[in-house]
Amino acid sequence: MKTKFVDTPIFIKWMSAKKNKLSLEAAISGYILTKIMKGEKAVTTTLVKDEVIIWLSRYKATALPKFIQSIRALVNLEIISPTLNDQEEVCNNYGKYPLGISDLINLAVMHRKNINEIYTTDKGYASTNIKIIFHELSKESSFKAFVKNLKNKGFKPSFPLNHQT
Repeated sequence: MKTKFVDTPIFIKWMSAKKNKLSLEAAISGYILTKIMKGEKAVTTTLVKDEVIIWLSRYKATALPKFIQSIRALVNLEIISPTLNDQEEVCNNYGKYPLGISDLINLAVMHRKNINEIYTTDKGYASTNIKIIFHELSKESSFKAFVKNLKNKGFKPSFPLNHQT
């Protein structure tokens, strides 16, 4: 199985999930993190981690300790620091793709680590050679089991369980 990159929206969508109205995107994001918790190897950057911390500090500060504990518990998630060489690649690619500077830094890290698949909802990556993996996960039988487990914990999905995208 290929190592995938985990982008900022995955963490934010799961950390901001509403128990009484769980969106499909939040459920898929939680499912991705559960796959990693159960052994799937994945990579993210310190930049992604910091973006999530900044977002939480602005919109859901009470969740900061839970996020730090959760990210530590994801032992199969390698957190990589961007290098000056990565940032030099960003300078060469700036304006080439419809991505902001943070995403370009993450793209450079993915190139360095030979990662060509990303868990994200950011459509800007579609213009790169990186494959976006997200909505198709809702078709997996283990996703349906994940959502049923969430329902047992009191979550109320705002989408049908047999949802097909």
